Amino acid sequence: MLQRTLIFSFPVFSLIFGLLSVSAKNSIIYAKCSKLCFTTRTPYELNVNSLFTSIVNSASVSTFKKFTISPPGCLASDVVYGLFQCQGDLSNSDCRDCILTSVNQVATTCPRSTSGAIQLDGCFLKYDNTSFFGVEDKMEVSKSCGPPIIGYTSVTMNLIDDALAYLIVGNRQYFRAGGSGSVQGVAQCVEDLSLSECEDCILEARGRLRAECETSSWGDMYLGKCYIRYADGGFKPEKGSDNNNYNFNDNNYNYDYNYDGSKERKQSKRVKKMAITIGASVGGASVITAIVAGIIIYKKRAKRCH
Repeated sequence: MLQRTLIFSFPVFSLIFGLLSVSAKNSIIYAKCSKLCFTTRTPYELNVNSLFTSIVNSASVSTFKKFTISPPGCLASDVVYGLFQCQGDLSNSDCRDCILTSVNQVATTCPRSTSGAIQLDGCFLKYDNTSFFGVEDKMEVSKSCGPPIIGYTSVTMNLIDDALAYLIVGNRQYFRAGGSGSVQGVAQCVEDLSLSECEDCILEARGRLRAECETSSWGDMYLGKCYIRYADGGFKPEKGSDNNNYNFNDNNYNYDYNYDGSKERKQSKRVKKMAITIGASVGGASVITAIVAGIIIYKKRAKRCH
């Protein structure tokens, strides 16, 4: 109950928590919020809070779980459906940290939305007032292409194609990682899909990724229920270029994104095992600035519900 209060009774401070703790696996890829909003202090709000609390608690022991929150006597219109999933190579503690961040972020990014979804670098969370379990979703949600490879050749193309093919052909897993030569890749489906539906989703994502990032040194493609990503570790940006490659060394698939609060992201350096945490020693002036910024952002986001 205390955790629920901290997250949902003080959304501004949830936002500040997000600003003061940043790591690669907890960086936002995208967030989607419904335009419909629920009324505060209603059974639906209580059920949303209950869902988020259950999700955070479950993330300590599981990397995927789905929930239907429907207390006795609950009206059909107040039932909440939700699920979470962490990237397959995250530890339980990293999974919980990622999900805790996503819950705080969705509570401030989508205040009072009847449904929402948020994809962090290391985890995914979605909730709705209608069931979406087992429903395929191949809609493109987010994509990002790196800079063109200088001296791009058919050899490079073949390495990228081989790396992505490894993630599809005969790989009947929800989480897949591997590569070819200097190119590494990773893919994952939401586990409420069947394995055959997972194959279809990743195949679709792969086709779109290659079509839209054909000569890029790295690329990410996120569909509604799956994603696929690749990077050429041998890529070297031009001298003075602002474009940065990212690191797939030691099968570590952490990426670092900057989120500007308007659902658009800028690519920044992706580095191995990066974790930047601003501790309790942050100066008073910085905290005040964060509070003011948090209040302004929250008020702007909340206006759409009035």
